[in-house]
Amino acid sequence: NAPPPLWMIVHGEGGTGKLKVIQTITSYFHTCRASGLLLKAAYTGIAASLIDGKTTH
Repeated sequence: NAPPPLWMIVHGEGGTGKLKVIQTITSYFHTCRASGLLLKAAYTGIAASLIDGKTTH
């Protein structure tokens, strides 16, 4: 059986390092050759483009 998915929400005010956290997690998945297992999403197109993710509705 596959382990259940891990859902993470990174939130906080501007300038608190959210983007850096997401970039670090993304880098880790890339290093582990598991980039295909990571889905990144944001509520706005601008935020999604900053993290190379998709928008949610």
